[in-house]
Amino acid sequence: MSCNNVNRELEFYLDVATGNIAGVSNVSKFGYNPSISSIAFETIWEGSNAYPWQTVADQLEVLSANANDTSAGTGARTVELQGLDSSWNILTETVTMNGTTAVTTTGLFLRIFRARVVTAGSDLINAGNITIRDQDTSTTRAIITNSVGKSMGQSLMAIYTVPAGKTAYLKNVNFSSGKDLEQEYRLMARDNTVTNAAWNVKEFITGRGGFGDLDKFAINKYTEKTDLDLQALSSANSTAGGGFELILIDN
Repeated sequence: MSCNNVNRELEFYLDVATGNIAGVSNVSKFGYNPSISSIAFETIWEGSNAYPWQTVADQLEVLSANANDTSAGTGARTVELQGLDSSWNILTETVTMNGTTAVTTTGLFLRIFRARVVTAGSDLINAGNITIRDQDTSTTRAIITNSVGKSMGQSLMAIYTVPAGKTAYLKNVNFSSGKDLEQEYRLMARDNTVTNAAWNVKEFITGRGGFGDLDKFAINKYTEKTDLDLQALSSANSTAGGGFELILIDN
């Protein structure tokens, strides 16, 4: 690629990041799985299993394993949830934490693909594991983890759903392993404009340990209401990280 082409590409992505191109935005999704299976593919998220995709919109509950994550506590005080409503439109809501007592959202979420601590006390981050779950079934949909020296302040989940009125173009897929093991990674997609839509693999990568990166230069196209789920499988129990970047364009 010539220097001019590199400069033009850099200028384009800088313009997207700074909001200088109307109707175009960037989505960066990244996740972590602390215990990848050697038997079946698992989503790269903190739940260490295949992600439980929602089938109906529901109110969510937000609660912590630590009482210090509360409105006047030393840990997380407010948490922002990012997802989609029942019409597949972007829905963002901020809840005030109440420690180990669940706080219920006002909005009904059909999807949630990110949760993050917005304000915090003297700890400047969450004091305990924060769970976001369905208010009726208690199914966990997102987690903000806290372990010794590894508080994250936001969820790590390599999933996304293209909102209504948008089209996504895949720019990049990346992945990494915590051990020198044989691993497989796959990006799965499901088009929910189709009744009883099936999952299809869109990218499949094999490797051994280390880090990998696959640039797609916005070639792969995903229409509105498409779910994306980055998954991994390991030859033995291991940690795994990974993510993907999208260019989102208004239809």
